[in-house]
Amino acid sequence: MKKLSLLFTFLLFASCNAPVENLEKKAGYLKAGDTKYDLSLGDNSAVEIWDQYLDAHNNQDLEAIKALESEDLKIWGPEGQVVEGKDAHSEFLDAWFKSNNPKWDTYFSIPVKVHSDDQPGTWITSGHNLTLTVDGTEITTNDVADVYIEDGLIKMFYIYSRKLPEPAETE
Repeated sequence: MKKLSLLFTFLLFASCNAPVENLEKKAGYLKAGDTKYDLSLGDNSAVEIWDQYLDAHNNQDLEAIKALESEDLKIWGPEGQVVEGKDAHSEFLDAWFKSNNPKWDTYFSIPVKVHSDDQPGTWITSGHNLTLTVDGTEITTNDVADVYIEDGLIKMFYIYSRKLPEPAETE
């Protein structure tokens, strides 16, 4: 028993000194034109930035939102809208917050690194439910955002949206 205990202790200490496995395992690809780029898991700090960004939206804090955006921000909305620049986005949000009181509830986010010199940042694919209050009625959509973050700032994102069915009435 003493030998077994000694062996276990040795294995425990040896495993603590084992080299760390490379976390940049291939996780799919991105095809752009005729070029195919490898993907791997990205930096999770980008997910934290996106979470802060949505928290600022939920708090309707325009200054905090602008502080997380790059000057050349570009957004493609779910209905074909295109917003360019953080000032234009702030103007859009100011009106939208007043008329719809949007609230985000994120249920997943995953960071992805595109192995391309043209994209040194991290992409995030994130899913959330968005609840709007329109004329006193709540409308909820299920959205997916593809977000590009570089140098700690949100540079661009695309939103894909699906309206959720209204809950069935209970008797």
